[in-house]
Amino acid sequence: MARVGSQTAKCSPEECRHIAREASTIHPVLDDSQVITQRARVFQALGNETRLKILGLLSVRELCTCDIASALGAAASTLAHHLRMLVEAELVAARQEGKFTLYSLNAGLIRRHRVLETRAKPSDDLSRRGPDDDRRPAMEARK
Repeated sequence: MARVGSQTAKCSPEECRHIAREASTIHPVLDDSQVITQRARVFQALGNETRLKILGLLSVRELCTCDIASALGAAASTLAHHLRMLVEAELVAARQEGKFTLYSLNAGLIRRHRVLETRAKPSDDLSRRGPDDDRRPAMEARK
């Protein structure tokens, strides 16, 4: 549903299917279930403060679970859950060295998603767009 003024407009089933086709044409990745699943894992993994802090620690160097636990003051059992999610999202790689598991950052993916940047570039800030920019709501665009 879309809200136009104080009224709510509901699209017909055919119009909704057309919108889905148009979205897939604009964003072909929507038709790739493997990519969508992986991206959902990445964003789910990024949706937690502890996991973001872990990524920050790993941006300095490779660490074992006990080092991460010490740096964050967190229980190893809690970290195991967070680290598993980060590994599944491929944001972090794990490798065994003797009895220790060492974790390192997937720096390419972190850079691609700009996870550890302090702020967006001015060109990416939508609030700085001018009134002439094409940001019309979908319903308004169809009139």
